[in-house]
Amino acid sequence: MRHIVILTGAGVSAESGLGTFRDTDGLWTQYDLEDVATPEGFSRNPALVHGFYNARRVNCLAASPNAAHVALARLQEAFDGRVTLVTQNVDDLHERAGGRDVIHMHGTLTGALCAVCDHRWPAPATMDYLAACPS
Repeated sequence: MRHIVILTGAGVSAESGLGTFRDTDGLWTQYDLEDVATPEGFSRNPALVHGFYNARRVNCLAASPNAAHVALARLQEAFDGRVTLVTQNVDDLHERAGGRDVIHMHGTLTGALCAVCDHRWPAPATMDYLAACPS
């Protein structure tokens, strides 16, 4: 069986209007990675971390897949073999374009994880850091 593996990153979703992390005016110029993307940052200020990811989810929900997302989904459908999409992006635009079996290297904005019991559930658009785990 023929197998293609495609790695995507921020550039593919930037065309959908989602900000990148490392560009000159990217998110890491506005936020300190250690404050919003580490367990230690969450321990120090869960409200800041939730606010950061709530904003990312709102932006993601407002975005639409672009021609690249659609083309990759079509390739998966049409290719006589297997096409695996591996993405560094945390958005779900590959899936919304019809992509299947997408591997998210850095997790997704659409999922939530309880730091206490490891329960996972679909993330609402906004999460309150004081809200109890659904399990």
